[in-house]
Amino acid sequence: MQETVTVLHTHVLVVILFLILFTYKAILLFLNEHKQLNKAKRYTKALDIVFGTLILVTGGYLLYLHQGMPGWLIIKIVLVLLAIPLGIVGIKRHNKLFTGLSLLLFFYTYGLAETKSLTISSSGSLQNTTTDYNSTPVTDATETAEIDSATAGAPEEIVASLEDAQLANAKAIYTQVCETCHGADGTKGLGGAANLKVSTLSLQDRINVVENGRGLMPGFGSQLSEQEVEALAAYTMTLKID
Repeated sequence: MQETVTVLHTHVLVVILFLILFTYKAILLFLNEHKQLNKAKRYTKALDIVFGTLILVTGGYLLYLHQGMPGWLIIKIVLVLLAIPLGIVGIKRHNKLFTGLSLLLFFYTYGLAETKSLTISSSGSLQNTTTDYNSTPVTDATETAEIDSATAGAPEEIVASLEDAQLANAKAIYTQVCETCHGADGTKGLGGAANLKVSTLSLQDRINVVENGRGLMPGFGSQLSEQEVEALAAYTMTLKID
């Protein structure tokens, strides 16, 4: 988990730095500061190579870990592969049209990656998240009944069903393994992580995700006990409470 988070953070940081550098060059071009642009190209040539290599390596690794190839991800890859040569040619030849198109594509694909929605909408991402989760059936009839009962209740009722020790332990686990991407209040959304504060996923869906993982999120079924998984999933429900 820590390795994946580190790679994800590195990828996001490098992409942001690359966009800042590329935007700076584009601004110089649009302002007709060709002498300054040529100077910037010389001074940042090594950075361009480093950033480009890191983006490819970290992006390739994250793609390898990603479960499945949703439509938004395929479109992102295609657009990035289109934006890169446009940007290179645009800056090299001082072509404003190519540079502008490349800049728009880069920012669009960044928003696409963050929201997992073609309309750069967080609500679209949540809808996809709800329908794409894999469901693992619970074989024990008693356990199924308990989960169904808890799922039907409001977040306040789910919290009330947990003992103080369980809730405290679940919060500690959440802080350690979930907070980096989801944030303390569940709204951070790093790397497209679901907004837990507004998510409509049921308790059982959350248990399945914690156990099996989804997308860049690894499963924790082998690291946490069954009770810890259920408590952690229940804790994420508390984030819906204002």
